[in-house]
Amino acid sequence: MNERILILVAVLCLLPGMIAVSSPASVGSAFADTYSAFAPLYTLYKAYANFLFSGTEILIPPDLEQACPQFQNRLEDLQIMIITQTDSQRVEQLTRLAHLRQTTGTFCRTYEETISFIASFPAADLDTFKEAADDGLFVAISDENKELEGLFSSMIDTYAGREQWTFAVAFSMRTVLEQSSVVRLDSSLSEILLGPKDAPYAPGIVPAAVLPQVEELAALTGIDLDDAQRERALSLAHELYDYLMRIY
Repeated sequence: MNERILILVAVLCLLPGMIAVSSPASVGSAFADTYSAFAPLYTLYKAYANFLFSGTEILIPPDLEQACPQFQNRLEDLQIMIITQTDSQRVEQLTRLAHLRQTTGTFCRTYEETISFIASFPAADLDTFKEAADDGLFVAISDENKELEGLFSSMIDTYAGREQWTFAVAFSMRTVLEQSSVVRLDSSLSEILLGPKDAPYAPGIVPAAVLPQVEELAALTGIDLDDAQRERALSLAHELYDYLMRIY
């Protein structure tokens, strides 16, 4: 597998004029879409874990049945994005992604019928969930999540300075815009936008052209948003996302 990746990287390096090179922003956006596709599976895993630990109701995610094919498609798109900006520092990330695609294929083949069966119920059937747990479904979802998290962390570490900011903010803005509703923006988003309060980003990391929008959106994090604030937050997220995808 590693040899095939290295050969492909070499070919791409020889054909710069024929390949549309992706940017940190487009890779960050692709990661957000990948997480969004995986979300129904992880939501199912968390719902069952919360039921076991605290007895909360298990809600079946509405997009669960299509989660596997969607996740596989997004991983393929992500691989293309990373390949088309690959250099010697990103062979590790391609190897991780190739392994994740392989394990995801095995996961989907193994649990496709179980996932479809769970998704067919209007409400959770506890006997079915117990059988699925005994068959290893929820452990497998947890393992998939760990691999995806590892890939994400490894990828963001390949960037520095403005490029790392661009990757992280494109990922975050795409994630916000993909949500069906926005009631509250996590306070951690402020650190992604401006850096920690006790160690803000150095001048020049945040582009001056969007610094006012970045500061305004950061001020809307960590609070319950009313209708006007929600609309403004989404508008700002659109502005930042469109800017990054256009410029970077």
